[in-house]
Amino acid sequence: MLGAREEAFAVIRRAIHTHLPYMLLSLGVYIVCFAFGAVIFSQKLTIHPTSMAFWTTLGHNLMVGAILMVGGWLTLGMANTLYLGYNAAMLGAIVRGVATGYGMQPLMTGVFPHAIPEIIGHILFCTLGYETWRFLQIVKKRARGEEEMLYIRDILFLLVLAVALLIISAWLESTVSHV
Repeated sequence: MLGAREEAFAVIRRAIHTHLPYMLLSLGVYIVCFAFGAVIFSQKLTIHPTSMAFWTTLGHNLMVGAILMVGGWLTLGMANTLYLGYNAAMLGAIVRGVATGYGMQPLMTGVFPHAIPEIIGHILFCTLGYETWRFLQIVKKRARGEEEMLYIRDILFLLVLAVALLIISAWLESTVSHV
C-alpha cells in the first residue's frame, strides 16, 4: 500500500502521462494562434487602464475555463480547440497592438504578471475538454481487448490545478498588474 505522499505523486505522474498529448495539442494551438494574431494585427491599440476586481476577474476566467471544458465535452474537442485558438489570437493581437503603440512597459506591468498562470489554467481546461474523446478512445481500446483505465482522480487533479492557477491569476491581475 502506498503512503499518501506516494499516492499523490502517482496521481500527478499518471495525470500528466495520460493527458500529455492533449496538453501538447492545446499548447500548440495556443502558440500558433497567438503568433497568428500578433502577425496579422499591426495597428496601434489605445489602452484604457482599468483596475479589475478579484471576484469579477475570477468569475470571467472560470467562465472561459468552463466554456473550454464543457464545450469540448459536447463537441469531442472541437469547440474548446477553436475557443482557445480565438483567445490566443486575440491576446496576440493585443500584445502586438500595445507593443506597437506604447512599447513593452504596459505589457510587462499590465499583462505578463498574470498571463502565465491564466494561460496555463486555460490550457488545462482545454485539455480537460478532450475527456469525451479520450473516453471514447478508452472504450475503443477495451473493445479490442486492450487494458486501459480512466482515472477520475487524474481528471480532478487537473481540474483543481486549473482552478488554482486561475485563482492565482485573478489575484495577480487585481493586485499586481497595472499599466
